[in-house]
Amino acid sequence: MIRLRLTSEYLAVPIFCPDPDRMGHVDIEDLPFSPKLRVKISEWDGEYQSTFNSDYPPDSCFATPEAELRHKAEGEELAKSMQQELGSSYMVEYCP
Repeated sequence: MIRLRLTSEYLAVPIFCPDPDRMGHVDIEDLPFSPKLRVKISEWDGEYQSTFNSDYPPDSCFATPEAELRHKAEGEELAKSMQQELGSSYMVEYCP
């Protein structure tokens, strides 16, 4: 079983494999997702990346606490969708 993590990380793709023999970021295109799920993951990650403050990275954040909570809730749902599409050969977890 391959473990995958969906997470928001600045300047990196949102899927990471923590398995020692496969460790690293995983491109969405390298996984057997439906086109619809690929778009949803990309849009979700794009929303997070847009909060990055390149002038002063420690100030990076969502405009409101509600926007951050909505983003996290959407991440949980995306992780569930990823698990459904990948099946039992993968274990998907969400790390907000």
